[in-house]
Amino acid sequence: MPYFSVRPATAALLLYTGLLSAGAGAAHPPEPVRGIATAAGSWQGKLLYNDYSSPGKMVTLPTTLHVALSSPDTLVLYFIYDDGPAKTVYGYEQIQIDLTGKRVLWRSRGDDKKPQTYQLTNVLQDAKGDHYTFDRREETLTIHYQMTISPTSISLEKSEVTGNTAAVFRHRYQFDRMLP
Repeated sequence: MPYFSVRPATAALLLYTGLLSAGAGAAHPPEPVRGIATAAGSWQGKLLYNDYSSPGKMVTLPTTLHVALSSPDTLVLYFIYDDGPAKTVYGYEQIQIDLTGKRVLWRSRGDDKKPQTYQLTNVLQDAKGDHYTFDRREETLTIHYQMTISPTSISLEKSEVTGNTAAVFRHRYQFDRMLP
């Protein structure tokens, strides 16, 4: 009988997304969107963010990320943030990349609103990975994301632009793949 080891958090995520359900092998779903299947797995890194309460003050939190695919075009992200002694914070996100419709649908766990819709403005594949750029406008504010997925790293950076002002850095996630 084959034996394999899966971290408890990863197993829970796989079960949550239905990848281990009895009927999963019966159908032949389409291949994942270019580049996103590479994101599946466990990652270790950090979140660097511009503190909203003290603009310009950068804060770094050690962060673990577990990623699974819930469908060929959708990533499920489970974040674990080390926010200081005896303080752990969790985050849950779902990102759907629609190449045909040129949009990204982003749902934050616990947010009862419909997903936020971003315009997918650029998709590039090169030696450094798969790069996705997407934006959303809210009146005079433009929210801008750049995401890069490679076999060894994931980065996700957010900036905001109000009117004609310079972009303001909000946060950057940087992860390296955890070794088994």
